[in-house]
Amino acid sequence: MSEAVADSESDAVNPRESVERMFRDLRSDRQGLSAREAERRSLVHGSNELQRRRGREWPGEILRQLTHPLALLLWVAAGLAVVSGASPLAVAIVLVILVNAVFAFVQELHAEQAVEALSAFLPATAVVVRDRAEQVVDARTLVPGDVIVLDEGGRVSADARLISGSVQVDLSTLTGESVPVTVSADSTSNAGALVSARDIAFSGTDVLGGKAMGLVFATGMRTEIGRIAALSQRGVVTRVHSRNK
Repeated sequence: MSEAVADSESDAVNPRESVERMFRDLRSDRQGLSAREAERRSLVHGSNELQRRRGREWPGEILRQLTHPLALLLWVAAGLAVVSGASPLAVAIVLVILVNAVFAFVQELHAEQAVEALSAFLPATAVVVRDRAEQVVDARTLVPGDVIVLDEGGRVSADARLISGSVQVDLSTLTGESVPVTVSADSTSNAGALVSARDIAFSGTDVLGGKAMGLVFATGMRTEIGRIAALSQRGVVTRVHSRNK
């Protein structure tokens, strides 16, 4: 199935709807998914992990910064300066090109490092209900519709709407709040931003106490922490492109 279809399936789920409607939209139930269905969905939704915009092709990145349209115009200007005998001016132009390329490259490198830092908040494994039994799986295999178990001392592996129980979570990775927050399946507060919802546990947050079960509705780059990762990369690319115009 195409990526566009995957996006439409994920975006069709509203985490503020009733739990029963979410189960219907995700074609799941309180017994979770079967291993076979989870494997099928992983092909549609992709791996539950944060993705960098591109690999670390450092020579290629430097070359791209040295050959974008504005840089090419500056190279031409430097050449004309040499021809006209204004060597100091040519050297100054070349220095501007090199400094701009290095600065842009460092910014993009910082964006990749930011994503790697966010990825460190994601757990390696998760407890999930599959084939009607709790089992430990690779957290990267979680898909929308999975039912996960949240327990004290663990870390949330995907964005999930609580369907039973309550837990105290540390939201500092998302909001900067240092005070633990209680999220519960019985909460009825739906006002404000999604991160302020008190019946949703978000990927990358620590469970400080309690026990609960949650219905996964977003994984990978579609989670709140995934959106932060995407914005950090997009912001750097936008600044670089704006400066190069």
